[in-house]
This record gives sequence, structure tokens and C-alpha cells, in this order.
Amino acid sequence: MKKIFVALSLAVLCTCVLALAEEQSYQSANLTERTSIEKQVNLNQSEFQLVLVNLIDLAQQKSVDTKDGLNITQVASGKNASVNLVMGPSGSILKMHYHQYSDEITYCIKGQAVMNVSGKELVMKSGDLMYIPALTLHGSEVTGNETLQLISIFTPPFDGKDRIYV
Repeated sequence: MKKIFVALSLAVLCTCVLALAEEQSYQSANLTERTSIEKQVNLNQSEFQLVLVNLIDLAQQKSVDTKDGLNITQVASGKNASVNLVMGPSGSILKMHYHQYSDEITYCIKGQAVMNVSGKELVMKSGDLMYIPALTLHGSEVTGNETLQLISIFTPPFDGKDRIYV
């Protein structure tokens, strides 16, 4: 009986030691992973620039001339994405084009436009969001009586050169 008790005690002790060793190994691996991630994360707040823009106020400040067509204003840009405010009066046209490198996400704040995406016409109106992958042929025409206001997000950021007209 004494041998059984000693064997069981040793088994419990070994199980506890193994569990403790596993926990320390997990914590060490987790610390190493966290340290690796922290090296990638920008912890220097002086290098970080927060952008907060009220798009309603910005749209009211911008004038839209019927002969100028679409007015595109860059709102924010970073390493991985850029954001533009696009405005245009009825009849404004953005010719068919594609972006070689950037995906585009467009959100309609106000107004409406007929979007031609790869030959398919879609009416985009206030509240609609459209995802347009890179290399997808698209264009638009502002319709209705209201000035169109869109938010256009590009990833990677739009550099002004990645719009190829066809």
C-alpha cells in the first residue's frame, strides 16, 4: 500500500511539474510573440498622426461648379489606405477606368449616380456602399437633382497615377 501511495504521489508531482513547465513555456512563447508584434506596432505616438474630419462640414465648404465635373478632395492618406471626398453636380461623368493596384470602396453620402461596373449599370444612392476590386472597369454619371457626395477609400492608397482610362 505504501508503494502505491508513493507512486501516486510521484505521478501527481510529475503531472504538476509538467503542467507548470508547459505554462512557463506558453508564457515565454506568448511573451516572445507579443514582443515581436510590439516591434511592428508604432508605439512612438509622435510618429502617429490622427485624422478627424467632419465630412458634412468639408462638403459644405467645397464649391461644386457644373462645368468642372467631379471635385475630388483627399481627406486622409496613410501607408495602407487613402480616403477621398468626391462631389459632383447632376450630369458629371467619371469616364470608364480601372485601378491597376488599388481596391476601391465607395460609400454614397448624398445624391445618386449610375455606376457602370464591368458593363453592368447599377444605381448608387445615399446609404449604398460598393466594393470595386483592382483591375475592375468602372465609371459613373451623377443623376438626379442633388449634388453627389461620395467617400472613396483606396487600398493601397491612391497616388493619382493608378487611374487608367479606357
